[in-house]
Amino acid sequence: MKILPAIFIVIVGNVVAAQSVQLPVSTTDSKIIWTGTKVVGYHQGSIKLKEGFVKLQNQKLIGGYFIIDMRSIVSTDIPDTDSIPKMKLESHLKSEDFFDVRQYSVAKFEIKEIRSYPDQPAKYFVLGDLTIKGITNQLKIEIEPSTQSDKLFIAQADIRFDRQMWGVAYKGLKDELVHDEVKLNVIIKAR
Repeated sequence: MKILPAIFIVIVGNVVAAQSVQLPVSTTDSKIIWTGTKVVGYHQGSIKLKEGFVKLQNQKLIGGYFIIDMRSIVSTDIPDTDSIPKMKLESHLKSEDFFDVRQYSVAKFEIKEIRSYPDQPAKYFVLGDLTIKGITNQLKIEIEPSTQSDKLFIAQADIRFDRQMWGVAYKGLKDELVHDEVKLNVIIKAR
């Protein structure tokens, strides 16, 4: 009869180990740096996360989503002392020519599938749905966590996407064409 309690402890222990945890994203500690290029240079800036969470099981990423506050987009490559060009660029990015933040105030990325790299088990290949301006397309990204526990998750991802697939279709002037690829450097901290 003493065997039954031992078996019960092992079964309960395995069930507890298999439970998942959900950690909210720290919107103050997470950051997104965007880069857009054009024929005559580039612009760079930041954009804030509004909310999100990561889901972990056995201290491994298994899911999550992130809501991006599109109204928070700012340029960091134009100094504040150059206020007119800075304001002009930021207003243009928020307008219908680009992200139309009045109508589409948020964007969302939702993780759909995760695979580990066979030769780099700490790195993830993630397939997710990116929604911008009400248009959803699948996007493949790599996520490289530096910390994964039941209490803290920190990861970095470099994301590249073609803005045309999301209706961000401003063509620019003849001598200042905006390239289609947008780059995002994302650092996520969740606790």
